[in-house]
Amino acid sequence: MKKKTGVVVVPICILLLVSLGLFVFSYKETEKMVDYFEGEEQSSIIALVKNQEEVNSRLEKVSNNQSYTFDNAYLELNPYEISPLSGILIYTSKTKEPVELWINDELKTIFEASAKHVIPLYGLFEDYENKITIKNGTKEKTYSLKTEPSHIKYPLEVSQKIENDDEMIFTVASYETWLTGWDKTGRLRFYLTEDLRMDVEWLSNGHFIIGTTQGQFAENFVGFVEMDYLGKIYHQYTLENGYSFESQVLKNGHILSAGGSSPVYIKEQVIYELDLETGKVVDQINLAEVFKAIDPSFNEKYLGQAAIRNGFYYDEKTNEMIVSFRGIDTVFCVDFRTKEMKWIFTSPSNEVFQNEVWESYKVKSSGENYPWGQHSPQITSNGLIAFFNNGYERYRGFEVGGEDLVSAYSNHYSRAEAYEIKDKQANLVWSYDANKELFSHQYGSIRIDELNHKFINFGYVLNKDYRSSKTGRLSESEKNPDHIHAEIIELDENDRVIFKATCEEGKYRAFKHALYESKTAYIDIGNLTYFNTIPADELKETTIKTLSLENAIPWINSLKFSQNTFETDKVMNETDDISFYFINKAGKVYVLQYKEKENMQINRIFHLDLTGSYAFYININGEIYKTNRIIKF
Repeated sequence: MKKKTGVVVVPICILLLVSLGLFVFSYKETEKMVDYFEGEEQSSIIALVKNQEEVNSRLEKVSNNQSYTFDNAYLELNPYEISPLSGILIYTSKTKEPVELWINDELKTIFEASAKHVIPLYGLFEDYENKITIKNGTKEKTYSLKTEPSHIKYPLEVSQKIENDDEMIFTVASYETWLTGWDKTGRLRFYLTEDLRMDVEWLSNGHFIIGTTQGQFAENFVGFVEMDYLGKIYHQYTLENGYSFESQVLKNGHILSAGGSSPVYIKEQVIYELDLETGKVVDQINLAEVFKAIDPSFNEKYLGQAAIRNGFYYDEKTNEMIVSFRGIDTVFCVDFRTKEMKWIFTSPSNEVFQNEVWESYKVKSSGENYPWGQHSPQITSNGLIAFFNNGYERYRGFEVGGEDLVSAYSNHYSRAEAYEIKDKQANLVWSYDANKELFSHQYGSIRIDELNHKFINFGYVLNKDYRSSKTGRLSESEKNPDHIHAEIIELDENDRVIFKATCEEGKYRAFKHALYESKTAYIDIGNLTYFNTIPADELKETTIKTLSLENAIPWINSLKFSQNTFETDKVMNETDDISFYFINKAGKVYVLQYKEKENMQINRIFHLDLTGSYAFYININGEIYKTNRIIKF
């Protein structure tokens, strides 16, 4: 008699039925997941930057294509699609050779010897058949590049120009034209079609730093980009301190930038030193801590956003840093390395500094020579403290319930000033007030170079007809650029006006800089580098089985989403509870608590440390919305 082995024999028909059931269940689950992943796929990187990857890849292939030669070069206008008066010329040569670049019969620059030539074309004329000539010593070739009209609404009108000056006038505005570049005749030679703005700082490689408006609140942003006049972006910096108003390039190649203890929504003003090659902060000064160390009772309101820290300047020789707190009509000096306050320059009547502990720091001045709503402080090469004095008391201004009628400011005017500050005494040694005719209550800048030339931007001048209005208001002038204009003036070392221009749009800043150096490096097409130093948010994890997504409501509002920011026109309230759901194809859900109930901060900056593609859902007070967006991280 045989022993039983304990093996259970299952009829084949039952196995087939079980397998079929599992297949049907799996199919239905897969079908359901497909439903979740309906919609448009987008990158978590902002479109301005992400769109460049495809262009880089395409141009890299062109640069390796040896069929493009000196006599048959590749030529393209505006390859990055954001700088219409730029272009690129690419070819290869059998041997290394230098190249001269001529644009419209003017020698622009010389490129070093190379067998691969990726030549940027800057400063083209708009609506024009531009002549592009290259010379390699033995021969020359001329190409043609046709540009379209810019249709820029607010041109720069030059009334007094400098002859034979290759430097361009760059202006930054926030209403319509953003960053633009003009030659000394007032002819447009560069502009961007993307909203990039605030300070512009040029690097030794010919690129420049400029802020993106990602996550904007007031004049605060998440970060900035390094780019060139082609509109090519080399690095994107998304920063834990954010960025607002001002930067300064240091001799070691690092950059000083201003922001907050957290990005965008500034509770404490911070200025930090950033290593551009790593994206890391190597030093910083928290100005709120400096103030509180002296006066623990100092009104915290004026250490955050209300301070309006709109400018700073650092002297690397002395470690002195001059900072403007426009919101309280104050310029002060700190030692950036030791974090110690040195002096404060403000009116004796300033209520913010009435505590007696400030007496030993206050700088005294004669008459009414004090900062009033000031901008762009600078330490000049001979040690003077210069700034643009807007000429009205911002601390008590219309923004905080003060006088708003422009008729009340009929005797006010703005001026550029330079002081000698020594032993807590300020002596006004130079000023320019344009005959007391210009009142720029917003914006403005002054820079004094080593030749003692002064480049002044009266950035937001009230027009005479509006200023004489009985009902006109300062607050209304900001809403209509027809009420204001900008005047840009350059003075020589003897204070003679050598350049003057106006624009019927307010300008935050104005700069002088050349498009090319005498010798210029070829374009490094390369890949983009992303630096993101915002700490990653903690995400909760769950599965789709815990959520009722089948009945999700279609999202019908606008939606702009990135790895760090969220914007919509849907009305959100302080009492709302908002979560984001990110669902992968395995059914796993990552939950970001975007906003808790009773949180006044309706918008916030975050960092989603995810990889892969995720369906994006939004939960508002228990109602789940399907956005029809697939976010790729």
